[in-house]
Parts: sequence; C-alpha cells; structure tokens
Amino acid sequence: MTPRAERGRQVGSSLRALAADPHAALALAAALLLAGESLRLDRTALGPLLEAVVVAGALAAAWRGRDSLRLAPLLALGVSFQLAWVAIHLGLGVRGDPDPRLVYPAEGNALRHGAYPPSPYPPGAVGLFAVETWLGGGAARTANAFLMVPFQAAAVAGAWLLRTRWSAWLAAFVALWPANLFFWEFRFDLVPAAAIAAGIALAWRERWASAGFALGIGALAKWTPGLTALALALWLLASHRTRAARRYVLGFAIPVVLVNVPLFLIDPHDASSPYRAQSVRGITGESLPYLPLRLLGLADPPRHYSGDASVPGWSKTAAAVLQALVVVALLVLAARAQRPASALALAALVPPAFLLTNRIFSPQFFVVVVVGVAAAAALVARSQRELVVVTGAVAAAAVANATLYPRLYAASGWIWVSAAALLPAAAAVARLARVAER
Repeated sequence: MTPRAERGRQVGSSLRALAADPHAALALAAALLLAGESLRLDRTALGPLLEAVVVAGALAAAWRGRDSLRLAPLLALGVSFQLAWVAIHLGLGVRGDPDPRLVYPAEGNALRHGAYPPSPYPPGAVGLFAVETWLGGGAARTANAFLMVPFQAAAVAGAWLLRTRWSAWLAAFVALWPANLFFWEFRFDLVPAAAIAAGIALAWRERWASAGFALGIGALAKWTPGLTALALALWLLASHRTRAARRYVLGFAIPVVLVNVPLFLIDPHDASSPYRAQSVRGITGESLPYLPLRLLGLADPPRHYSGDASVPGWSKTAAAVLQALVVVALLVLAARAQRPASALALAALVPPAFLLTNRIFSPQFFVVVVVGVAAAAALVARSQRELVVVTGAVAAAAVANATLYPRLYAASGWIWVSAAALLPAAAAVARLARVAER
C-alpha cells in the first residue's frame, strides 16, 4: 500500500470512529443549537420543535453507543453548551424573563441590607437571590444564569451515577434536551432538580447522611425535594433500616433546621410567608385540574393561562384533595416497595406528580419533572420500548411547555398546547409508578 493510500485509510478509519462516537453526535447537536440561537431562529412558535428534532436525532444516534458514554465528556459538553448559550444571549442583549430582572433583585437586595423580605419562596431561594445580587452589583439576571450551570451539571452527574443500563443515555438527555433551556437560564428550578438527582444517586449508593443533606439543601430552595426525602424516610422505616434512617433524617434536618429556626425566631411573620403566599390563589389556566373543569363547561378561562380561572367554589378544595391523594398513594407505594430501585424510583416521581397535579402550575416546573422522570426511568424501565415511551412522552410534553411559555402567552388556543404539555407528562409519571410498584 502506498503512503498516500495508507494515510487515506487512516483518515477514513478516524472519521468512522468519530461518527460512531456518541459524544460527537451530541456535540454536533449542541453546535447546531448554538448556531441557530445566535441567529435567533427560535423566536417563532416552531423554535422549540426544531431544536427538539436536532437533539432527538443526536440522542438517537448516540443510542447505539450508549455504553461508551462517559461522565466527564457529558459534563464538559453540558457545561460548555450552557455557558455558550448564556454568552450568546448576553451578547445579543436578550432580556428574557422578568423574574431575574425584577423579583430576584428586590428580594436579594432586601436580605443583603438586613431585612428578610415577605417572599413566596423558601429561605434558601432568598439566600440565592442575595448571592446573585452581590455578584451582580445589585442585579441578578446574569449571575442567576451562570450560577445555574453547576446545578445543571449536578443533575446530569446524578443521573449518570445511577450506573444502570439506561442511566448514561438518560444523563445525555438531561444534559441537552433543549425545551428547558429558557428555564435553566432565567429561573432557579435547577437547584431542586439537582438536589433530587443527587439525593437519589447518593441513596442508591447507600450514602444516607449525604443523601439527606442534599435533599435538605434542595428543600431550602423549593419544597419538592422534601417530598423525595419523605418518601425515602418512609421506606427506610418500613424496611426496618433504623440506623440508616437516623443518619438520613439527621442529614436532612441539619440544613433545614439551621436555616429555618433562626428565621422564625427573628421574624416569624415574614419567615412564614412562603407557606401563606400561594394559599389564596385559585386554579390557574395552565394546570391539570383546570382541564376537566373546562371540558365540562365549569370553568371560564383567564385572560392569560397563568391567571386564576373562574371556577366553582368547591373545585379548589377538590383539586387539593386530588393532589393529596396522588402524593399519598406514591408515598405508600414507596414505603411498601420491596426493592431499593422501586423505592427510589417512586421517591423520584413524587415531586413530578405533586407539580403536575398542582392547581397552580408554572412552566419552570418541567425542569424538575424531566429530572425526576429520568431518574425513575433509569432505575425501573424494563425494556428499550418502555424507556422510549416514557422518555418520549415527557420530552414531547416539555417541548409543548416551551412552546407555550413565553411564546404563546397572549395567544388564543393555549389550552390545547397546555393539554399537550400536562397530559403526556402525567401519563409518563403514572406509567413509571406502575412499573415501580410491580
């Protein structure tokens, strides 16, 4: 063979190896998304769908080589992608969501100046806002976007470290699924999502004190990791694993008690405001309880889907009871689980179930829903078909959710997009809960 032919053979072999590398397919998808975003191709309602098609193709290409997916390249890809995404937006002057421009600075600056604000968020979130305003010189928009990057990396690592048959591929899904990009950058729901992923991964490795601590940190920012913590505590107690339960509960209690008790002693009124702020609200247009009421002609839509709908007086109580029944059912199933994988999967599903049945739904909830479903699927999905069904359902639901907000905020016909977001996600949670229970 001539030297030229030998070089050609080596180049061809290298190209084939690169094409077979799942990391290369994912990196190409990330590059295409960044190129499209630099041209602002996502500003139309079809933007999330086009982005999803690109990443879905990459995930499909990565499927055959899923066993060769490695944590370090996934983390490097996810972190660099998110940093580049934020940098593009800053360069283009994208204003994004009003919360990090108005709400977070107001509360963070109040805390920095010695006054605890009457916030609807738990104290960990207010502390996060204070850090963001300190870093941002009084503003929070840029600091929030960059501070969420390590939490996204923690969520990816939590999924990968389950080390099950599907976990590496699901970690890639968590790292790159584009439907949650807006909420990664402009909200802080990656904090509870990362806490749930880390708590489940640590519990899977029976590092109970660390698992409790991770979930406790997450519960300081939003309530949902506390539901996962409760499910795991019930399973440990029902399994007569008393020593592990003590370590676990102590790990959870340390951050929760150390932060909350001083606040309630100093200013009980404002410290309790997160528990009171949402209770006065009714059933929002974008919520699962609203859909049957609308179908039966018992609800009039609000002007925007995030507003309170006009519904019968009894429906608010009925929605709360339905939500409580769903959560309690999952907690009971978790406590009765015979296998650790089933218990942990059910614990990961409690937050998505709670959020999807909540009478007040916010689009950023899908950050937690995607991570919770991915963790549960990694633990209990029995076949490739089952994995594709549940992952595809929640992925499509997240795309509909991203199409809804902020693009269709003032558009008519939003109820159909809302249904396309909520119903498949709820079905995926129910399917995985049934598999875990069996």
